[in-house]
Amino acid sequence: MAWDIGPELRALVALCKELQAIGVGSEMRDSYPGLAVRTSTPGAYVYVLISPDGERYVWDSEPHHHPISDVPGAAEQIKAYLRAEGCL
Repeated sequence: MAWDIGPELRALVALCKELQAIGVGSEMRDSYPGLAVRTSTPGAYVYVLISPDGERYVWDSEPHHHPISDVPGAAEQIKAYLRAEGCL
């Protein structure tokens, strides 16, 4: 049996892998339709979702977003956001 996970899930998995590669922990969860990015506070996460139009990663509400077509850039932007917020 083949599983078609869909473009949104593929984009989140790609981001999860890229974040891991640059030293930022993250995980997929069955109970949440996004990516849980670990912070320096145990049990506290920044959640990354896919925008309704399917074109952008979005975190910490709408002001923070990046095109899903640039996974490495999105990972770096999320890492910079975590640093700026003192969460890394």
